[in-house]
Amino acid sequence: MKHAIIFAGLALLAAGPAPAYAQAQQVRDEVVSVQLTLQDAVQRAVEHNPELAIVRLDTEVEAARVGEGRSAYTPELLTTVGRSNVGVPPANLFGGDTGTLTRDLFSSAGVRQRIPWGNGTWSLSWDAARTTSTSPLNSFEPAVASGLGIAFSQPLLRDRKIDAAQQQLIIAKRNQQSSDLQFRESVIQTVAAVKQAYWTLKALRANVTVQQRSLSLAEQLAKENGVRVQVGQAPPLDLVQVQAEVADRRGTLIRAEAAAADAEDVLRRLIMDPSDATFWNVHLETIEAPGPRAPLPDVEAIVARAMNERYDVSRAINDVSNAADNVTFLSNQKLPDVRLETSYRGSGLGGSQLLRAGAFPGTIVGRTGSGFGDVLGQVLTNDYPTWSVGVTVSYPLGRSYEEASAVRASVERQQAAQRVASLKLDVARSIRQAARQVQSTAEREEAARAGAALAEQRLNSEERRYQAGLSTSFLVTQAQRDLLQAQVNLLQATLDYQSALVGFEALQLAPAVTPGERVALRGYDVVALPAATPRGLFRTASDASIQ
Repeated sequence: MKHAIIFAGLALLAAGPAPAYAQAQQVRDEVVSVQLTLQDAVQRAVEHNPELAIVRLDTEVEAARVGEGRSAYTPELLTTVGRSNVGVPPANLFGGDTGTLTRDLFSSAGVRQRIPWGNGTWSLSWDAARTTSTSPLNSFEPAVASGLGIAFSQPLLRDRKIDAAQQQLIIAKRNQQSSDLQFRESVIQTVAAVKQAYWTLKALRANVTVQQRSLSLAEQLAKENGVRVQVGQAPPLDLVQVQAEVADRRGTLIRAEAAAADAEDVLRRLIMDPSDATFWNVHLETIEAPGPRAPLPDVEAIVARAMNERYDVSRAINDVSNAADNVTFLSNQKLPDVRLETSYRGSGLGGSQLLRAGAFPGTIVGRTGSGFGDVLGQVLTNDYPTWSVGVTVSYPLGRSYEEASAVRASVERQQAAQRVASLKLDVARSIRQAARQVQSTAEREEAARAGAALAEQRLNSEERRYQAGLSTSFLVTQAQRDLLQAQVNLLQATLDYQSALVGFEALQLAPAVTPGERVALRGYDVVALPAATPRGLFRTASDASIQ
């Protein structure tokens, strides 16, 4: 049986791939043509470009950081449930011969929260306990106790205007805005890259056509020279010369086709969906032609508008605002830490109360009981109130860390402001330079178009003279070369004009990106800052002993 399975598997392998696999392989090998307008290419890039998707995810990261900053103001629930057993040896007169044993069953629950207005902190707590003890001094056995407390702490100087949690939230929100600006900037840069790749592919495909025509002209001339050599009207050297020219132009055509294929891959990489591996087999047809040339707009007005509307300038201004907030925060931290502390607590006690008679500590003569409801009544009716109101003050002696940090933050704010000023100068220079580039390439295109027309006329004239026996194959070949060079120059000038126009449009909203450069928002880590629990002000045991 085992051998039969093996032979069956070998037979399947020998039979070749399964029909479904073969069909899928055939689909992958087929080349599908897609007619692509410039707008289609841009739309595909915005939807599928992986680099743009990375920047889009950065905006979600910054939004999550804003949520992290807001979490500092989220109410926090605290709860405790436990039991304890405390045995005390007979260290005094009232400890008996065996000491005392105290058992507690206790629980507590509370809520605390930092307030975003004024940066104070409040807390509300509830606790309950049941205690049993062998101590002869207890009045309740067992004892049930409960308490309800509320406390509030308000900074009066330091942290009142801005504290660490508020600073983090402000900067996180502004960084989220900068991340959105970074995404828009990346969209502009991606669109510019797609347009550049689109026109480059179109120009290189046109160059292939020019090279094919040039090769056809050389082959036609070689054919005519071959006839003339056979009939003795031309020396064999003329045929060899033309055949060498044919071979050279065929090599140039091969290089042009390779360059066009590389340009197609560049465009494909920018607009393809990474999950669609078959897109590498798609043939992109750039069907859109350059539009009519429009007059150059007012460059100075564009520069003035870009000073305020360019995304990198807006992000740099946000950096200045962040630096200013850091100065405000650290300057506030130099102030004394003065806080108003208030608290109130209502307490209740009940259980099985021991009734005593006689001299201290007395003899237990009976019991009277009170339930947990009585304890709650004591808590809520203010039978045993405990409250406190006070002010705490702390201030470092000597130069503090906050003072040194405030000096550093002030310098960083000045640096950020200077960066904005320097960036605006770069914006003005780059846009003015791009405008001159558009103008000069437009003039070069007109000159190249005139040169190509003249080269075409010269070739036609030289071919007629050659047919009439008044010229040589060398002069015809030279005229063909001149026409080829003039047409290539025209293609290059046209591409340079379109590239300059794309760059000029993009620079009005975003900076240019050099190859290999990656512009990313500097990350900001949000540190968890839980609110402290205010407890009010009470004298310690040593303070209470002073009369």
